[in-house]
Amino acid sequence: MSPAASPKRWALTGRIVTMAAEGDVIKNGTIFIEDNRIAAILPKGRPAPTGFEAVAAVATGGTIYPGLIELHNHLSYNILPLWRVPQLFGNRDQWQNAKSYKTSVTGPMSAIALADDGSLLPALVRYVEAKCLVAGTTTSQGITLSNWSGTIHKYYKGALRAAEIGSPPDLPRAHSKIPDIDAEDWAKFDNELKSSACFLLHLSEGIDAKAHSHFLALRNSAGDWAIEPSLAGIHCTALDATDFGTMAENHAKVVWSPLSNLLLYGKTTDVVAARMAGLTVALGSDWSPSGSKNLLGELKAAKVVSAHFNLGFSDYDIVAMATRNPATILKWEGKLGTIAKGKFADLLVVKGVTGDPYGHLIKSREQDIVLVTIGGRPRYGTKKAMQQAGASGEALKIGRSARTIDFTSPDQDPGIENVTLAEATSRLGAALGNLGTLQPHSIAMSAAIASGTVSRTGWRLALDEQFGNNVQLRPRLAYNGVRTGPDLAAVAAVAEPLHPIKLDGLTVAGDPVFLDTLKSEPNLPQGLGAAIAAFY
Repeated sequence: MSPAASPKRWALTGRIVTMAAEGDVIKNGTIFIEDNRIAAILPKGRPAPTGFEAVAAVATGGTIYPGLIELHNHLSYNILPLWRVPQLFGNRDQWQNAKSYKTSVTGPMSAIALADDGSLLPALVRYVEAKCLVAGTTTSQGITLSNWSGTIHKYYKGALRAAEIGSPPDLPRAHSKIPDIDAEDWAKFDNELKSSACFLLHLSEGIDAKAHSHFLALRNSAGDWAIEPSLAGIHCTALDATDFGTMAENHAKVVWSPLSNLLLYGKTTDVVAARMAGLTVALGSDWSPSGSKNLLGELKAAKVVSAHFNLGFSDYDIVAMATRNPATILKWEGKLGTIAKGKFADLLVVKGVTGDPYGHLIKSREQDIVLVTIGGRPRYGTKKAMQQAGASGEALKIGRSARTIDFTSPDQDPGIENVTLAEATSRLGAALGNLGTLQPHSIAMSAAIASGTVSRTGWRLALDEQFGNNVQLRPRLAYNGVRTGPDLAAVAAVAEPLHPIKLDGLTVAGDPVFLDTLKSEPNLPQGLGAAIAAFY
Protein backbone atom coordinates (compact mmCIF):
# COMPACT_ATOMS: atom_id res chain seq x y z
CA MET A 1 0.00 0.00 0.00
CA SER A 2 1.39 3.43 -0.91
CA PRO A 3 1.97 6.00 1.86
CA ALA A 4 -0.70 8.23 0.34
CA ALA A 5 -3.43 5.60 0.72
CA SER A 6 -5.21 4.42 3.83
CA PRO A 7 -7.66 1.59 4.36
CA LYS A 8 -11.14 2.43 3.20
CA ARG A 9 -12.52 0.51 6.16
CA TRP A 10 -10.70 -0.22 9.36
CA ALA A 11 -11.33 -0.25 13.09
CA LEU A 12 -9.62 0.21 16.43
CA THR A 13 -10.44 -0.95 19.92
CA GLY A 14 -9.85 0.51 23.36
CA ARG A 15 -11.50 2.52 26.10
CA ILE A 16 -13.53 5.20 24.28
CA VAL A 17 -13.94 8.65 25.83
CA THR A 18 -16.51 10.32 23.59
CA MET A 19 -16.52 13.76 25.31
CA ALA A 20 -20.21 14.00 24.38
CA ALA A 21 -20.91 14.43 28.10
CA GLU A 22 -19.03 13.82 31.32
CA GLY A 23 -19.01 10.10 32.05
CA ASP A 24 -19.90 9.09 28.50
CA VAL A 25 -17.21 6.41 28.31
CA ILE A 26 -17.25 2.95 26.72
CA LYS A 27 -14.89 0.87 28.84
CA ASN A 28 -14.09 -1.52 26.01
CA GLY A 29 -15.34 -0.76 22.54
CA THR A 30 -14.59 -0.52 18.85
CA ILE A 31 -14.62 2.48 16.54
CA PHE A 32 -15.34 1.56 12.93
CA ILE A 33 -13.98 3.99 10.33
CA GLU A 34 -15.01 4.26 6.71
CA ASP A 35 -13.04 6.68 4.56
CA ASN A 36 -12.71 9.83 6.67
CA ARG A 37 -15.63 9.33 9.04
CA ILE A 38 -16.73 7.24 11.99
CA ALA A 39 -19.16 4.60 10.71
CA ALA A 40 -20.10 3.11 14.09
CA ILE A 41 -19.07 2.88 17.75
CA LEU A 42 -19.92 -0.38 19.50
CA PRO A 43 -19.17 -1.98 22.87
CA LYS A 44 -17.11 -5.17 22.91
CA GLY A 45 -19.06 -8.24 21.92
CA ARG A 46 -21.44 -6.54 19.56
CA PRO A 47 -21.36 -7.75 15.91
CA ALA A 48 -19.49 -5.59 13.43
CA PRO A 49 -21.54 -3.32 11.14
CA THR A 50 -22.28 -4.42 7.60
CA GLY A 51 -19.16 -4.23 5.51
CA PHE A 52 -16.80 -4.56 8.48
CA GLU A 53 -17.29 -8.27 9.15
CA ALA A 54 -13.85 -9.18 7.81
CA VAL A 55 -12.00 -6.18 9.27
CA ALA A 56 -9.48 -7.06 11.96
CA ALA A 57 -9.53 -4.18 14.43
CA VAL A 58 -6.31 -2.57 15.67
CA ALA A 59 -6.10 -3.51 19.35
CA THR A 60 -4.63 -0.30 20.76
CA GLY A 61 -4.57 -1.31 24.42
CA GLY A 62 -5.22 2.35 25.10
CA THR A 63 -7.79 5.06 25.69
CA ILE A 64 -9.27 6.80 22.65
CA TYR A 65 -10.15 10.51 22.70
CA PRO A 66 -11.19 13.06 20.10
CA GLY A 67 -8.10 14.60 18.51
CA LEU A 68 -6.93 17.74 20.36
CA ILE A 69 -7.97 21.08 18.85
CA GLU A 70 -5.82 24.10 19.63
CA LEU A 71 -7.15 27.63 19.19
CA HIS A 72 -4.09 29.71 19.98
CA ASN A 73 -0.60 29.27 18.64
CA HIS A 74 1.99 31.05 16.54
CA LEU A 75 3.16 27.94 14.78
CA SER A 76 6.12 29.32 12.89
CA TYR A 77 7.85 30.41 16.10
CA ASN A 78 7.83 26.91 17.55
CA ILE A 79 11.40 26.19 16.54
CA LEU A 80 12.57 28.48 19.36
CA PRO A 81 13.28 27.30 22.92
CA LEU A 82 11.50 28.60 26.01
CA TRP A 83 12.56 32.18 26.80
CA ARG A 84 13.56 32.87 30.39
CA VAL A 85 11.39 35.92 30.95
CA PRO A 86 13.60 38.55 32.64
CA GLN A 87 10.96 40.62 34.47
CA LEU A 88 7.26 41.06 35.15
CA PHE A 89 5.36 42.90 32.41
CA GLY A 90 2.10 44.82 32.43
CA ASN A 91 1.20 44.47 28.76
CA ARG A 92 2.52 42.87 25.60
CA ASP A 93 4.09 46.05 24.20
CA GLN A 94 6.58 46.03 27.06
CA TRP A 95 8.01 42.57 26.48
CA GLN A 96 8.07 42.98 22.71
CA ASN A 97 10.65 45.71 23.22
CA ALA A 98 12.74 43.96 25.87
CA LYS A 99 16.35 43.45 24.75
CA SER A 100 16.47 39.76 25.68
CA TYR A 101 13.22 39.14 23.80
CA LYS A 102 14.74 40.64 20.68
CA THR A 103 17.86 38.53 20.96
CA SER A 104 15.92 35.38 21.84
CA VAL A 105 12.88 35.70 19.59
CA THR A 106 12.58 38.66 17.21
CA GLY A 107 16.19 38.64 16.04
CA PRO A 108 16.50 34.89 15.39
CA MET A 109 13.16 34.67 13.62
CA SER A 110 13.90 37.74 11.50
CA ALA A 111 17.20 36.16 10.50
CA ILE A 112 15.47 32.90 9.58
CA ALA A 113 12.73 34.72 7.67
CA LEU A 114 14.84 37.16 5.65
CA ALA A 115 18.04 35.22 5.08
CA ASP A 116 16.21 32.10 3.90
CA ASP A 117 17.44 30.84 0.55
CA GLY A 118 14.30 28.75 0.18
CA SER A 119 15.41 25.74 2.23
CA LEU A 120 14.22 26.86 5.66
CA LEU A 121 10.53 27.52 5.03
CA PRO A 122 9.56 23.93 4.17
CA ALA A 123 11.79 22.69 6.99
CA LEU A 124 10.11 24.98 9.49
CA VAL A 125 6.60 23.92 8.50
CA ARG A 126 7.53 20.24 8.65
CA TYR A 127 9.06 20.59 12.11
CA VAL A 128 6.30 22.58 13.80
CA GLU A 129 3.64 20.36 12.25
CA ALA A 130 5.43 17.34 13.73
CA LYS A 131 5.51 19.00 17.17
CA CYS A 132 1.73 19.10 17.09
CA LEU A 133 1.18 15.57 15.80
CA VAL A 134 3.52 13.83 18.24
CA ALA A 135 1.51 15.33 21.12
CA GLY A 136 -1.92 14.38 19.78
CA THR A 137 -2.96 17.73 18.30
CA THR A 138 -4.98 17.22 15.13
CA THR A 139 -6.01 20.87 14.56
CA SER A 140 -4.01 23.97 15.42
CA GLN A 141 -4.21 27.69 14.80
CA GLY A 142 -1.70 30.38 14.02
CA ILE A 143 -0.57 30.24 10.41
CA THR A 144 2.00 32.99 10.10
CA LEU A 145 3.22 32.09 6.65
CA SER A 146 2.63 34.19 3.61
CA ASN A 147 4.18 35.08 0.34
CA TRP A 148 4.57 38.79 -0.04
CA SER A 149 1.28 39.01 -1.92
CA GLY A 150 -0.68 37.67 1.03
CA THR A 151 -1.43 34.01 0.24
CA ILE A 152 -1.22 32.12 3.53
CA HIS A 153 -2.46 28.60 2.99
CA LYS A 154 -0.19 26.55 0.79
CA TYR A 155 2.63 25.53 3.09
CA TYR A 156 0.36 24.53 5.94
CA LYS A 157 -2.02 22.55 3.76
CA GLY A 158 -0.50 19.29 4.92
CA ALA A 159 -1.18 16.55 7.45
CA LEU A 160 -2.31 18.80 10.30
CA ARG A 161 -5.64 20.60 10.15
CA ALA A 162 -5.30 24.38 10.30
CA ALA A 163 -8.20 26.36 11.75
CA GLU A 164 -7.63 29.13 9.21
CA ILE A 165 -7.95 26.68 6.32
CA GLY A 166 -10.69 24.38 7.59
CA SER A 167 -12.47 22.25 5.03
CA PRO A 168 -15.47 24.19 3.75
CA PRO A 169 -18.37 23.67 3.83
CA ASP A 170 -18.05 21.00 6.53
CA LEU A 171 -15.41 22.86 8.52
CA PRO A 172 -15.71 26.62 7.89
CA ARG A 173 -12.39 28.37 8.06
CA ALA A 174 -11.65 30.63 11.00
CA HIS A 175 -10.27 34.12 10.58
CA SER A 176 -7.38 35.40 12.66
CA LYS A 177 -6.19 38.45 10.74
CA ILE A 178 -7.82 41.79 10.03
CA PRO A 179 -6.93 44.06 7.11
CA ASP A 180 -5.00 47.06 8.44
CA ILE A 181 -7.67 49.62 7.67
CA ASP A 182 -10.43 47.48 9.16
CA ALA A 183 -8.44 46.95 12.35
CA GLU A 184 -8.55 50.71 12.96
CA ASP A 185 -12.12 51.44 11.80
CA TRP A 186 -14.87 50.43 14.23
CA ALA A 187 -17.61 49.85 11.63
CA LYS A 188 -15.34 47.91 9.28
CA PHE A 189 -13.98 45.81 12.12
CA ASP A 190 -17.49 45.03 13.34
CA ASN A 191 -18.49 44.08 9.81
CA GLU A 192 -15.48 41.70 9.62
CA LEU A 193 -16.82 39.97 12.73
CA LYS A 194 -20.39 39.86 11.41
CA SER A 195 -19.29 38.21 8.16
CA SER A 196 -17.24 35.44 9.82
CA ALA A 197 -18.14 32.12 11.40
CA CYS A 198 -15.24 32.42 13.84
CA PHE A 199 -12.74 35.22 14.38
CA LEU A 200 -9.80 34.37 16.68
CA LEU A 201 -8.21 37.62 17.85
CA HIS A 202 -5.81 38.66 20.58
CA LEU A 203 -7.71 40.84 23.02
CA SER A 204 -6.50 42.76 26.09
CA GLU A 205 -3.31 40.76 26.57
CA GLY A 206 -1.70 42.02 29.75
CA ILE A 207 -2.90 43.13 33.16
CA ASP A 208 -2.68 46.93 33.23
CA ALA A 209 -4.90 49.79 32.09
CA LYS A 210 -3.29 49.92 28.66
CA ALA A 211 -4.16 46.28 28.08
CA HIS A 212 -7.69 46.89 29.31
CA SER A 213 -8.09 49.82 26.91
CA HIS A 214 -7.96 47.37 23.97
CA PHE A 215 -11.26 45.96 25.17
CA LEU A 216 -12.88 49.30 26.00
CA ALA A 217 -12.03 50.48 22.50
CA LEU A 218 -14.49 47.93 21.12
CA ARG A 219 -17.33 50.26 22.21
CA ASN A 220 -18.16 53.13 19.88
CA SER A 221 -19.49 56.59 20.74
CA ALA A 222 -23.08 55.36 20.40
CA GLY A 223 -22.46 52.71 23.05
CA ASP A 224 -22.48 49.77 20.65
CA TRP A 225 -19.92 46.99 21.06
CA ALA A 226 -17.90 45.48 18.22
CA ILE A 227 -18.41 42.08 19.78
CA GLU A 228 -20.18 39.40 17.79
CA PRO A 229 -20.89 35.67 18.27
CA SER A 230 -17.93 34.98 15.97
CA LEU A 231 -15.40 36.67 18.27
CA ALA A 232 -13.10 34.41 20.26
CA GLY A 233 -10.91 36.64 22.38
CA ILE A 234 -7.42 35.22 22.87
CA HIS A 235 -5.96 35.88 26.35
CA CYS A 236 -8.41 38.55 27.72
CA THR A 237 -6.16 38.74 30.79
CA ALA A 238 -7.06 42.37 31.56
CA LEU A 239 -10.81 41.75 31.65
CA ASP A 240 -12.98 41.61 34.76
CA ALA A 241 -16.37 40.08 35.52
CA THR A 242 -18.22 43.07 34.05
CA ASP A 243 -16.27 42.76 30.80
CA PHE A 244 -16.95 39.05 30.56
CA GLY A 245 -20.62 39.81 31.15
CA THR A 246 -20.51 42.13 28.15
CA MET A 247 -18.85 39.42 26.08
CA ALA A 248 -21.47 36.91 27.18
CA GLU A 249 -24.33 39.26 26.27
CA ASN A 250 -22.89 39.34 22.77
CA HIS A 251 -22.20 35.57 22.68
CA ALA A 252 -18.41 35.86 22.34
CA LYS A 253 -15.88 33.25 23.52
CA VAL A 254 -12.49 33.07 25.23
CA VAL A 255 -9.23 31.25 24.46
CA TRP A 256 -7.05 30.70 27.53
CA SER A 257 -3.24 30.27 27.61
CA PRO A 258 -2.48 30.03 31.33
CA LEU A 259 1.23 29.20 31.22
CA SER A 260 2.11 32.00 28.80
CA ASN A 261 0.06 34.50 30.83
CA LEU A 262 1.84 33.59 34.04
CA LEU A 263 5.30 33.55 32.47
CA LEU A 264 4.86 37.09 31.17
CA TYR A 265 2.51 38.78 33.63
CA GLY A 266 2.42 36.66 36.78
CA LYS A 267 -1.38 36.49 36.42
CA THR A 268 -3.80 34.74 34.12
CA THR A 269 -7.27 35.25 32.71
CA ASP A 270 -10.16 35.30 35.18
CA VAL A 271 -11.59 32.17 33.61
CA VAL A 272 -13.85 31.59 36.61
CA ALA A 273 -15.62 34.88 35.86
CA ALA A 274 -15.70 34.00 32.18
CA ARG A 275 -17.30 30.64 32.89
CA MET A 276 -19.75 32.09 35.40
CA ALA A 277 -20.83 34.55 32.71
CA GLY A 278 -21.55 31.57 30.46
CA LEU A 279 -18.66 31.94 28.05
CA THR A 280 -17.21 28.93 26.26
CA VAL A 281 -13.49 28.61 27.07
CA ALA A 282 -10.86 26.81 24.98
CA LEU A 283 -7.13 26.26 25.48
CA GLY A 284 -4.07 27.24 23.47
CA SER A 285 -0.38 26.77 24.23
CA ASP A 286 0.49 30.15 22.60
CA TRP A 287 4.00 29.37 21.32
CA SER A 288 7.25 27.78 22.46
CA PRO A 289 9.08 31.02 23.46
CA SER A 290 6.64 31.69 26.33
CA GLY A 291 4.31 28.73 26.68
CA SER A 292 3.90 24.98 26.74
CA LYS A 293 5.68 22.91 24.12
CA ASN A 294 2.33 21.61 22.88
CA LEU A 295 -1.36 21.44 23.75
CA LEU A 296 -0.85 18.21 25.70
CA GLY A 297 1.49 20.21 27.94
CA GLU A 298 -1.01 23.05 28.26
CA LEU A 299 -3.56 20.59 29.66
CA LYS A 300 -1.10 19.98 32.49
CA ALA A 301 -0.55 23.70 32.97
CA ALA A 302 -4.30 24.27 33.16
CA LYS A 303 -4.69 21.55 35.80
CA VAL A 304 -1.84 22.92 37.92
CA VAL A 305 -3.07 26.50 37.58
CA SER A 306 -6.62 25.48 38.46
CA ALA A 307 -5.40 23.75 41.61
CA HIS A 308 -3.00 26.58 42.57
CA PHE A 309 -5.61 29.34 42.26
CA ASN A 310 -8.56 27.16 43.31
CA LEU A 311 -10.37 27.76 40.02
CA GLY A 312 -12.53 24.67 40.40
CA PHE A 313 -12.04 23.11 36.98
CA SER A 314 -12.49 19.34 36.87
CA ASP A 315 -10.34 17.14 34.67
CA TYR A 316 -13.33 16.78 32.35
CA ASP A 317 -13.64 20.57 32.11
CA ILE A 318 -9.98 20.85 31.15
CA VAL A 319 -10.10 18.12 28.50
CA ALA A 320 -13.26 19.73 27.09
CA MET A 321 -11.23 22.93 26.56
CA ALA A 322 -9.08 21.02 24.05
CA THR A 323 -11.81 18.98 22.35
CA ARG A 324 -15.51 19.83 22.36
CA ASN A 325 -15.21 23.51 23.37
CA PRO A 326 -12.86 24.58 20.55
CA ALA A 327 -14.96 22.63 18.06
CA THR A 328 -17.98 24.64 19.21
CA ILE A 329 -16.08 27.92 18.92
CA LEU A 330 -15.00 27.06 15.36
CA LYS A 331 -18.59 26.04 14.48
CA TRP A 332 -17.19 22.54 13.83
CA GLU A 333 -19.15 20.78 16.59
CA GLY A 334 -21.26 18.85 14.09
CA LYS A 335 -18.14 17.25 12.59
CA LEU A 336 -15.42 17.21 15.28
CA GLY A 337 -14.73 17.63 18.98
CA THR A 338 -16.54 14.51 20.19
CA ILE A 339 -16.52 10.88 19.08
CA ALA A 340 -19.80 10.06 17.38
CA LYS A 341 -21.14 8.26 14.34
CA GLY A 342 -20.86 10.37 11.21
CA LYS A 343 -18.16 12.69 12.53
CA PHE A 344 -14.69 12.98 11.04
CA ALA A 345 -12.35 10.39 12.52
CA ASP A 346 -9.85 12.73 14.17
CA LEU A 347 -8.70 10.55 17.06
CA LEU A 348 -6.00 10.35 19.71
CA VAL A 349 -5.06 7.09 21.43
CA VAL A 350 -3.10 7.17 24.69
CA LYS A 351 -1.49 4.13 26.32
CA GLY A 352 -3.40 2.55 29.21
CA VAL A 353 -7.05 2.07 30.17
CA THR A 354 -7.11 2.49 33.95
CA GLY A 355 -8.06 5.33 36.26
CA ASP A 356 -10.15 8.41 35.61
CA PRO A 357 -10.35 8.77 31.81
CA TYR A 358 -9.96 12.56 31.81
CA GLY A 359 -7.10 12.69 34.28
CA HIS A 360 -5.51 9.90 32.25
CA LEU A 361 -5.13 12.20 29.25
CA ILE A 362 -3.88 15.14 31.28
CA LYS A 363 -1.21 12.97 32.94
CA SER A 364 -0.05 11.36 29.70
CA ARG A 365 3.23 12.31 28.07
CA GLU A 366 4.31 12.39 24.44
CA GLN A 367 5.88 8.95 24.82
CA ASP A 368 2.43 7.61 25.81
CA ILE A 369 0.82 8.51 22.47
CA VAL A 370 -0.12 5.29 20.63
CA LEU A 371 -1.91 6.62 17.54
CA VAL A 372 -3.14 9.87 15.98
CA THR A 373 -5.61 9.89 13.09
CA ILE A 374 -6.89 12.84 11.06
CA GLY A 375 -9.88 12.36 8.82
CA GLY A 376 -9.68 8.62 9.32
CA ARG A 377 -6.06 8.48 8.20
CA PRO A 378 -3.36 7.25 10.58
CA ARG A 379 -0.86 10.09 10.73
CA TYR A 380 1.36 9.23 13.68
CA GLY A 381 1.83 6.47 16.19
CA THR A 382 3.88 3.59 17.43
CA LYS A 383 5.47 1.53 14.70
CA LYS A 384 3.23 -1.41 15.59
CA ALA A 385 -0.04 0.55 15.62
CA MET A 386 0.74 2.30 12.34
CA GLN A 387 1.60 -1.00 10.66
CA GLN A 388 -1.58 -2.64 11.95
CA ALA A 389 -3.58 0.33 10.64
CA GLY A 390 -2.02 -0.17 7.20
CA ALA A 391 -0.07 3.07 7.33
CA SER A 392 3.54 3.90 6.57
CA GLY A 393 5.77 6.93 6.78
CA GLU A 394 9.00 8.26 8.21
CA ALA A 395 10.59 6.51 11.17
CA LEU A 396 11.57 8.42 14.31
CA LYS A 397 12.05 7.74 18.00
CA ILE A 398 10.34 9.26 21.01
CA GLY A 399 12.55 8.33 23.91
CA ARG A 400 13.48 4.73 23.12
CA SER A 401 10.25 3.88 21.35
CA ALA A 402 9.97 3.57 17.57
CA ARG A 403 7.37 5.81 15.97
CA THR A 404 6.12 6.41 12.43
CA ILE A 405 4.84 9.72 11.07
CA ASP A 406 3.11 10.31 7.74
CA PHE A 407 3.17 13.81 6.25
CA THR A 408 2.06 12.97 2.72
CA SER A 409 -0.74 15.11 1.36
CA PRO A 410 -2.33 14.62 -2.05
CA ASP A 411 -3.70 18.18 -1.90
CA GLN A 412 -0.34 19.82 -1.33
CA ASP A 413 0.78 22.35 -3.89
CA PRO A 414 3.19 20.67 -6.34
CA GLY A 415 5.55 23.61 -6.00
CA ILE A 416 6.05 22.96 -2.28
CA GLU A 417 9.18 21.01 -1.43
CA ASN A 418 8.62 17.73 0.38
CA VAL A 419 11.16 17.45 3.17
CA THR A 420 11.56 14.75 5.79
CA LEU A 421 11.45 15.50 9.50
CA ALA A 422 15.06 14.38 9.81
CA GLU A 423 16.16 16.77 7.07
CA ALA A 424 14.04 19.58 8.52
CA THR A 425 15.64 19.06 11.93
CA SER A 426 19.10 19.20 10.37
CA ARG A 427 18.42 22.36 8.37
CA LEU A 428 16.84 24.26 11.23
CA GLY A 429 19.47 23.18 13.74
CA ALA A 430 22.21 24.39 11.41
CA ALA A 431 20.47 27.71 10.74
CA LEU A 432 19.86 28.49 14.42
CA GLY A 433 23.46 27.55 15.15
CA ASN A 434 24.62 30.01 12.50
CA LEU A 435 22.59 33.11 13.36
CA GLY A 436 25.68 35.31 13.43
CA THR A 437 26.21 34.65 9.73
CA LEU A 438 22.53 34.86 8.80
CA GLN A 439 21.97 38.16 10.59
CA PRO A 440 23.88 40.43 8.16
CA HIS A 441 22.10 38.82 5.22
CA SER A 442 18.71 39.36 6.86
CA ILE A 443 19.47 43.00 7.68
CA ALA A 444 20.58 43.62 4.11
CA MET A 445 17.46 41.96 2.74
CA SER A 446 15.23 44.00 5.04
CA ALA A 447 16.85 47.21 3.88
CA ALA A 448 16.60 46.19 0.22
CA ILE A 449 12.92 45.38 0.56
CA ALA A 450 12.24 48.66 2.35
CA SER A 451 14.03 50.64 -0.35
CA GLY A 452 12.33 48.77 -3.16
CA THR A 453 15.60 47.64 -4.73
CA VAL A 454 14.58 43.97 -4.65
CA SER A 455 11.33 42.31 -5.56
CA ARG A 456 9.26 40.67 -2.83
CA THR A 457 8.84 37.57 -4.93
CA GLY A 458 9.00 34.04 -3.66
CA TRP A 459 7.78 32.45 -0.48
CA ARG A 460 8.89 33.94 2.81
CA LEU A 461 8.00 33.77 6.44
CA ALA A 462 5.57 36.55 7.36
CA LEU A 463 6.12 36.91 11.09
CA ASP A 464 3.38 38.19 13.35
CA GLU A 465 3.57 41.97 13.65
CA GLN A 466 7.21 42.14 12.63
CA PHE A 467 6.86 42.69 8.91
CA GLY A 468 4.25 44.79 7.18
CA ASN A 469 1.83 42.24 5.73
CA ASN A 470 -1.23 44.50 5.71
CA VAL A 471 -2.96 42.39 8.36
CA GLN A 472 -3.34 42.61 12.12
CA LEU A 473 -3.87 39.94 14.75
CA ARG A 474 -5.80 42.28 17.03
CA PRO A 475 -8.13 45.27 16.69
CA ARG A 476 -6.32 48.62 16.85
CA LEU A 477 -9.31 50.85 17.57
CA ALA A 478 -8.90 54.16 19.37
CA TYR A 479 -9.75 54.65 23.03
CA ASN A 480 -9.88 58.18 24.42
CA GLY A 481 -8.35 59.36 21.17
CA VAL A 482 -5.34 57.04 21.37
CA ARG A 483 -5.08 54.07 19.04
CA THR A 484 -4.69 50.77 20.85
CA GLY A 485 -2.61 47.87 19.60
CA PRO A 486 1.12 47.33 19.14
CA ASP A 487 3.52 49.88 17.75
CA LEU A 488 4.89 48.09 14.71
CA ALA A 489 7.69 50.58 14.25
CA ALA A 490 9.01 49.69 17.70
CA VAL A 491 9.17 46.00 16.90
CA ALA A 492 12.29 46.33 14.79
CA ALA A 493 14.97 43.80 14.01
CA VAL A 494 17.46 43.49 16.83
CA ALA A 495 20.64 45.53 16.50
CA GLU A 496 22.63 43.50 19.02
CA PRO A 497 24.70 40.63 17.59
CA LEU A 498 22.94 37.28 17.56
CA HIS A 499 24.47 34.16 19.02
CA PRO A 500 23.72 30.49 18.29
CA ILE A 501 20.66 29.02 19.92
CA LYS A 502 19.47 25.43 20.03
CA LEU A 503 16.48 24.18 18.06
CA ASP A 504 13.58 23.59 20.45
CA GLY A 505 13.15 19.91 21.19
CA LEU A 506 10.36 18.06 19.43
CA THR A 507 9.04 16.72 22.76
CA VAL A 508 9.52 17.37 26.45
CA ALA A 509 10.81 13.80 26.71
CA GLY A 510 13.73 14.71 24.48
CA ASP A 511 14.36 18.16 25.93
CA PRO A 512 15.40 18.24 29.60
CA VAL A 513 16.42 21.90 29.22
CA PHE A 514 12.76 22.83 28.85
CA LEU A 515 11.85 21.60 32.33
CA ASP A 516 14.93 23.19 33.90
CA THR A 517 14.07 26.54 32.31
CA LEU A 518 10.42 26.23 33.30
CA LYS A 519 11.29 25.61 36.94
CA SER A 520 13.57 28.66 36.97
CA GLU A 521 11.08 31.12 35.44
CA PRO A 522 10.92 34.09 37.86
CA ASN A 523 7.32 35.18 37.24
CA LEU A 524 5.64 31.85 37.90
CA PRO A 525 4.02 31.46 41.33
CA GLN A 526 6.19 29.51 43.73
CA GLY A 527 6.22 25.80 42.93
CA LEU A 528 4.06 26.03 39.81
CA GLY A 529 6.85 25.22 37.36
CA ALA A 530 7.93 22.24 39.45
CA ALA A 531 4.32 21.01 39.64
CA ILE A 532 4.05 21.01 35.84
CA ALA A 533 7.45 19.35 35.52
CA ALA A 534 6.31 16.59 37.90
CA PHE A 535 4.00 15.24 35.16
CA TYR A 536 7.06 14.31 33.12
